[in-house]
Amino acid sequence: MDNIIIKSSGILLHIGCGLTAPKYWLNIDTSLTLKISKIPILGNQLITLIRAPKWPKNIYHGDIVKGLKIDHNQCDIIYASHVLEHLSLSDFNIAMSNIYSYLKPGGIFRAVVPDLEQHIAIYIKQRSDSTLSENAAHHFMETSWLGHKGKRSSVYDRLQEAFSNSRHQWMWDEASFKNAFAQHGFKNIRKCNYGDWSDERFSDVESEDRLSNAICIEGTK
Repeated sequence: MDNIIIKSSGILLHIGCGLTAPKYWLNIDTSLTLKISKIPILGNQLITLIRAPKWPKNIYHGDIVKGLKIDHNQCDIIYASHVLEHLSLSDFNIAMSNIYSYLKPGGIFRAVVPDLEQHIAIYIKQRSDSTLSENAAHHFMETSWLGHKGKRSSVYDRLQEAFSNSRHQWMWDEASFKNAFAQHGFKNIRKCNYGDWSDERFSDVESEDRLSNAICIEGTK
């Protein structure tokens, strides 16, 4: 993780923030272009050269799987939207353990992931429609981000795929995601809708469009 000064308690941790970086939150992301942007003197020039987005200064490079420079029991709340599905099951379990350890007792973790059940329901509906059936599987693989349409014929292609990490590694439905929370020690586990935040500060980081064809789960330490 980047070398930053972290206050000792009351941290609002935003994992996999992308370009959403509200004030008062510790916003982290694993993007390679973010890491490049932090290179002294040359960073911004390289970002312009490769036509990557300009990262806000209050976003830091950090990997929840590798662990962050945060002591245990320091976070009030933690948020992750469309992040955990990009992890293998093994890495997911490491991430969940780290998240739980960073939360204060009574702290809340809120996470959004694509809903496998909804994607399957759409596939089944299209599969039973004679006008849509021939493209149903293609549509499922594309919208679920489980498939890969690009080339892998060169080292560049493989590196680009590895660095982008755009494909989904493990999908969840409501039952399995709730169970994962429980397995990692969370209590008061519930399915959420947009706007029903247990802590109003989640409104800083959550947008309604991110809950489309997705499930949102909250759990308390």
